[in-house]
Amino acid sequence: MRMYGLMSMYFIIANFAHPVTPTFIQNLGLNDYMFGVAFASMAATNFLFSPFWGKLSKNIGSTKIMGFCFIGYSVAQAIFGLADSEMDIIVGRMLAGFFNGGIIVNQMIYIMDNSSVERKGQNLAIAATIMAVASPFGYLIGGLIGDHSVGLAFGLQVVGLMIVGVLHWFVISDPVITEKIAFKELIKQSNPIKVVIDAKSLLSLTLVFFFLIVMTTSFASTAYEQCFNYYIKDQFGFPPSYNGLLKAVVGFITFAANSTITMWLLKKTNINRSIIFVLSICLSMMIAIVLIDDIVPFIIINVVFFGFNAIYLPLMQAILAKFNQGEGNGGVLVGLFNSMRSFGMVFGSLFAGFIYTVGPKLSFVFSGVAFAISIGFAYLTYRQIRIKFKTTGS
Repeated sequence: MRMYGLMSMYFIIANFAHPVTPTFIQNLGLNDYMFGVAFASMAATNFLFSPFWGKLSKNIGSTKIMGFCFIGYSVAQAIFGLADSEMDIIVGRMLAGFFNGGIIVNQMIYIMDNSSVERKGQNLAIAATIMAVASPFGYLIGGLIGDHSVGLAFGLQVVGLMIVGVLHWFVISDPVITEKIAFKELIKQSNPIKVVIDAKSLLSLTLVFFFLIVMTTSFASTAYEQCFNYYIKDQFGFPPSYNGLLKAVVGFITFAANSTITMWLLKKTNINRSIIFVLSICLSMMIAIVLIDDIVPFIIINVVFFGFNAIYLPLMQAILAKFNQGEGNGGVLVGLFNSMRSFGMVFGSLFAGFIYTVGPKLSFVFSGVAFAISIGFAYLTYRQIRIKFKTTGS
């Protein structure tokens, strides 16, 4: 429960800057594509160093790593908030991705290492629900503050992240570590490409299809969300608080959806099949978003989409937990999971930024295409699992 409380604080504070970022970029007079480049810079280092943080947890412990990374993330956000050029923003965002990757990976590792086999899927789903519900309230707070001062939103985020980092060292603890990896070997094993090689013995065709779902849904959601945040500022002239208010509404919808629909899907249905239907709804919502231009119906459909978009992540994490049946495989699979998500974020954000300069709604179009592809991979994953089930009779 203490970990969930710290996660709630993290997801609220970490989102203070998001609703003010479009205003921040426009106030600096930078190119429109910078909203995509900024997020992609963060996602790139997140992708590159996620395996490193996963491996390092075996030597130091997840709690110590999270505390350190929160402080580093705080410094990175200070650099971002003080930026006055494109290069400053890129540097700040790359540092943020480096440290944020350590937080995300070790949160998942901590939960998996401290959960029974039966509870891993549900506990990861709870964590995903906390993220989906708490993040919009961070948007709301950051947006309301940003209407008065963009700098204040960044300042409060910097201080908040620092405090959460220190709390990790006092509130939760790691088990005693008996075996450690030599640092030279740890660096060697932390190559983001090598993480795939390390997982080679674990990777079946089913897992390959699953991680392709992770990557394509990450691309789709990132391309959509990064474009949406900038779109409502650039096209409709919404102030930061409007973005925050929208995300707060989404938070209520997400809480209701994850407390009812998601938990029901996890407990009562075959989640390998259920995720196909969830992704299909996301695709249908995306098609509607592309076709509608009027502000009110456009916003309503987007809010509904955000709710369904939050459901598939807990399902994917529960599927990941089912794959993690062997001893000592958690760090490898979680690192690969986060790397694939980050890989999709990098290209989704970059693509959204540059395609926006061609047409403001084109990012929504290609997000829909990515969701369609993810549905195909979800069906192939489900089919492979069915074949394995029939073959083993288990």
